[in-house]
Amino acid sequence: MINFTRKYVTSFALMWFALMIPTVASADGVGWMIGTGLYYNDLDDWKDTDWDDLDWEDLGFDGSSVGANFEVGYRFNKWLSVDAGYMDLGSFESDRNENGDKREFDVDAWTLGGMASVPLWIMDFYAKAGLNWWEFDGDSKYDDMDPYYGLGFAFNIGASLDLYGEWVRYEMESNIDTFGLGVRWTF
Repeated sequence: MINFTRKYVTSFALMWFALMIPTVASADGVGWMIGTGLYYNDLDDWKDTDWDDLDWEDLGFDGSSVGANFEVGYRFNKWLSVDAGYMDLGSFESDRNENGDKREFDVDAWTLGGMASVPLWIMDFYAKAGLNWWEFDGDSKYDDMDPYYGLGFAFNIGASLDLYGEWVRYEMESNIDTFGLGVRWTF
């Protein structure tokens, strides 16, 4: 619980501090944006890998973890935006021992993508997609680049603050589905 507090609550505290800084907010929801969120991550499955130095065949893994993200971007108008971010996809541990040791790994990703929104009064529905540069960090390190995509909704509080909920799938050796809640601020 201490690691959770230090790692994730700090990012929310920084975000809320940034929201309190007196600046001129965008009146029409167009401009630079920053956001952060807390996510439940679900490991879709464990695929047999071709990595020669890993003997992880037939290991089952705890399928869930908690993670957080941070993103920055630009909204061109109410319908289109681009963003870049960092996503902590969590830690996963094997559910059985292999030679007396449990296997575990952490996954994180850097993202670059876009979002298309449909604004409906105080709510937006959106789809997002892009590329994620992921890193698998366990007994060995691996990284690669794959797509991500998702759907979400956002409640508009004023013209510049959104509270959002979304589902995003990060494709990699084993897909990870994320379900998150967060806040985005446009200025």
